[in-house]
Amino acid sequence: MGAGGRLSGWVLTCVAVAGSLTACGNAAQQVTHSGNTDGVFAHRVVLGALASETGPLPADFAPVVTGAQAYLDMVNAAGGVDGRRLDLAYTLDDQSSPSVDASQARTLVEQDHVFAVVAVATPSFSGGTFLAENSVPTFGLNVNAQWMAGPTMFGSNGSFLDFASPQLQAVYLAEQHHVHAAAVLAYNISQSRLGCQGVLNGFHRYGVPVAFEDLSIPAPASDLHADVSRMKRAGVDMVVSCMDLSGNVLVSQTMRQQAVTGVVQLWNDGYDESALTQYGRAMQGAYFFQPNAPFEVTSLWPGRYPGMDLFQNMLRRYAPGTRPSQAALAGWTGADLFVTGLRAVGRGVTRQRLVAAINKITSFTADGILAPVDWSSAHTSAGPINCSAYVQVRGARFVPAYGTGSSVFVCFPVPDPPSAPIRPVTPVPAGVPPT
Repeated sequence: MGAGGRLSGWVLTCVAVAGSLTACGNAAQQVTHSGNTDGVFAHRVVLGALASETGPLPADFAPVVTGAQAYLDMVNAAGGVDGRRLDLAYTLDDQSSPSVDASQARTLVEQDHVFAVVAVATPSFSGGTFLAENSVPTFGLNVNAQWMAGPTMFGSNGSFLDFASPQLQAVYLAEQHHVHAAAVLAYNISQSRLGCQGVLNGFHRYGVPVAFEDLSIPAPASDLHADVSRMKRAGVDMVVSCMDLSGNVLVSQTMRQQAVTGVVQLWNDGYDESALTQYGRAMQGAYFFQPNAPFEVTSLWPGRYPGMDLFQNMLRRYAPGTRPSQAALAGWTGADLFVTGLRAVGRGVTRQRLVAAINKITSFTADGILAPVDWSSAHTSAGPINCSAYVQVRGARFVPAYGTGSSVFVCFPVPDPPSAPIRPVTPVPAGVPPT
């Protein structure tokens, strides 16, 4: 499995300012197989999507539909799957509301009778429980605990979430920069705090000194002068932020105002071309890490990560003007996984057969986009490796950083190594792109 098990906990915090997030949970559910062939017709398969197209952070979620549609358009242009066109007929907006999300999930199943939900991205996936109970194959951006609800739930890079285990990506970056005084910042919202818990656990376990932490910043952040003053007095030389883009920019700007320089910054949110265009000065030097190959590999090393090349080419063809984003990529890779399973099933399409086929896939990379995801175990555990790709802002560009050999991925062992320093797995394990 790739980075899904632990990295998703980090990605989760990017939605913190939505303010309507629900607590994490994973109660056992009663599963039903009614509607096993809903949406399956002689010449088409009817699909649905559920995304936050309106609300506090639509830019972070709505593109999941665009990414999925681009993949389906590409497949349909080549004749579909076994003579069936893939029809994304129902795209519902949950308005970033938990209650609306739950209602819309029911509508997709009970009124629209979709076969699968191939594009989900929302800050509060309360409808995930219902979809899991009804064994509806579901694909999307895994930033919610509901992705662990059962074997029919397919998060974008695995479905297992672990908020408490040490986050090795942050520890590794601290070690590379010989950090002697780290600061960790998060909002006073459970998901934001959870996103940084693994960071703190990693720092404490592997001896990275934490000089300052504030996990109770009101969301959205409006004034961080007090925090930055305390960071300055503590001699902080690294700050890890589990806030959203606006909070990250504010802490960077406030540090500059108070002449706090030479600080390594690791942000959870902001890996986006439009953000860089708008906030380039504040973002200089900031690091990000992702569970996928960076978008920049297409221009830097064309052909090395063919899935990423194809994703960006098809976005230009079927959604001109759409910039690559994590949500759009989640839609693309989810649709890819869905179609891969559908091809394995053949003409006798049922939900049960599709889910069984996907859960036999032991190394899914979306043709070089992801580190391998083993779907035979990715619902319930992380491992045996935890891979990420780092990027850093340099000038007007995001630039891949670190990497291992010819791969942009840095992989860490699972379970965690017993002591510092953290050593990446070298060479990268078989199957990690490029192969």
